[in-house]
Amino acid sequence: MTSHRKCIFAVIDGLGDLPVESLGGRTPLEAAKTPVLNHLAGTGTFGLVDPVSPGLIPNTHSGTGLLFGALPEQVTQLHRGPVEALGAGMNLANGDIAMRANFATVERHGSSFQVIDRRAGRISESTEELANTLQQMDLGDGVRAGLQPTDQHRAALILSGPGLDARVSDTDPGDGNIPCAVRKSEALSPAAALTADKLNRFVEMAHERLQHLEINRRREARGQLPANGIITRGAGVMRDFDNVLGERGISAAVVAGCNTIRGLARSSGFDVISEPAFTADLDTDIDAKMRAALSALREYELVYVHFKAPDICAHDLDPDAKRDALERFDRALAAVAEAGVMIAVGSDHTTDSNTGAHTADPVPVLLHDPHTPLPRDDGEVNFSERACASGKLPRRTGHVFLTELLGRLSVSGSACAEHCARSDW
Repeated sequence: MTSHRKCIFAVIDGLGDLPVESLGGRTPLEAAKTPVLNHLAGTGTFGLVDPVSPGLIPNTHSGTGLLFGALPEQVTQLHRGPVEALGAGMNLANGDIAMRANFATVERHGSSFQVIDRRAGRISESTEELANTLQQMDLGDGVRAGLQPTDQHRAALILSGPGLDARVSDTDPGDGNIPCAVRKSEALSPAAALTADKLNRFVEMAHERLQHLEINRRREARGQLPANGIITRGAGVMRDFDNVLGERGISAAVVAGCNTIRGLARSSGFDVISEPAFTADLDTDIDAKMRAALSALREYELVYVHFKAPDICAHDLDPDAKRDALERFDRALAAVAEAGVMIAVGSDHTTDSNTGAHTADPVPVLLHDPHTPLPRDDGEVNFSERACASGKLPRRTGHVFLTELLGRLSVSGSACAEHCARSDW
């Protein structure tokens, strides 16, 4: 007989960082006051994890996908577009191409566009109204486009029609060297030439439709950046993926407000727990997320809680806000630490507050099992990148870290009956 114990896995988006001069050469995590994380690390195991593999710069969907149980050999086929579409509740028909999209601020320069802000000032209102102007757009040759906003500046774009192929390059230039030109989408395979052409046509038409909208006039009058362009990345088609949690019969749910994370959860076969107060911004109610996760343990064996705020702060080059967000997370985690369940803490990637970019640096992780606490034989632990470099947990990949956690969840034979009898969950 095999059963599983209960665990809450906190995924702190962009947890890792690099030393910041304004914080005295410390990272935001080192500078943060995190007594709960320090205690859990000191009486558990902690170390560093390469989210995907050493030297590779992860993104949200690859780093989190592996923590959600995706197989390493399949994670390269996990594209952001279908994940965003699934998180937004969009249905992809056979042959549809999905992309992650941003509302952006652009300026026309001749036949090209210059990106002024990739996120249109992190626009958070009126995106539904903006997207309504970009529905059922006829791009010619039977190809149509539709855009669904998700959270803040983010959206999902779907191209539908005959002859499409997802092997196209991004139009999003990324965070480096802004302002810079919107990239022209290029076919990465001869079969994708039509798709690249239609995507470039969509970028042109989207600007034409968005630039004179009253919403953008009002934003400019208030000194805000207009959302007058769309940039895209992560084109892909929906695929079926294997998952190690499913293979082991472990039931899982995800507490999240971030659309990407909701899409990953649904593609993994997990249930999603979300409320309006669960956002992908600094205003998310992290205390309510923790309460929801604890409640969900009555039905599920592994419950993920996602916290996006630290990543946003790092992208915005605000290490002080990232430190404060981590302190707020630590205070909320106290309720979970007091509940007597297994706790894992990990992350999808490191986000550098100096540059706003993801890096290939490993991320801090910890595992805490209240039934087998370890004595603190090395003094107080300041859970951080530097401390984890010499932690008790050998450096490994995100997949191996998850596999070790799943092994600890398994309870068999008489141990199962004993555990179930004493468990409050």
